[in-house]
Amino acid sequence: MANGGSITPFFTIWTEPRATIRRIVDTDPTRYVIALAAIGPGLNGLAGQWSKAMNGTGNLSVLWPLWVAFSVAFQAALGIVGLYIGAAILKWSGGLIGGVASRVEVRAAMAWSQVPGIAFEIVLMTAVLSGVPMPQAVKGSLPHVDPAFYKVLAVEVALGLWGGIVGLYCLAEVQRFSAWRAFCSTLIPALVAMVVLGFFVFVVYALIGHH
Repeated sequence: MANGGSITPFFTIWTEPRATIRRIVDTDPTRYVIALAAIGPGLNGLAGQWSKAMNGTGNLSVLWPLWVAFSVAFQAALGIVGLYIGAAILKWSGGLIGGVASRVEVRAAMAWSQVPGIAFEIVLMTAVLSGVPMPQAVKGSLPHVDPAFYKVLAVEVALGLWGGIVGLYCLAEVQRFSAWRAFCSTLIPALVAMVVLGFFVFVVYALIGHH
């Protein structure tokens, strides 16, 4: 049996997301949530800095280790902040269509659905350490992509899709509705943002037109 206090959920979340997140929120919905929110962005920051160093595009001064530590910590912190903001938004949007989850439960669903994304970050870090060049932006031209990176990109797409599906099922379970409703709840904030942005642009153009 999977439970919130063992390593088992890290495996079952891939194939049994609804059952796994239900066991987690029923035992301890806060377990590993902060760590899961921070690990993915932190690893991404580490991979990015290491890639720049290996490609000769980073500033490898004596302060470079401190900059790497700051970059990793900063991105990890952003991941945690994003988790709290995202959970508040999805609790609100889910509530509009019948969702019953608390913010703690939504945070658990969001955090645990990042496990496939963390797996990709580990793959990315392994690729970087193995010498696979990451695409580097060059001013005035398109980024150069090494052929070996396309394999990493394929893994990213596969794990990204898997993670998205896991996320929908986890969110659906804590909200106690279908995955389709969960998908709709993720669209509502985007639609609201588009309406607000459109109204803002309309007002700006209206004000400009009167001058």
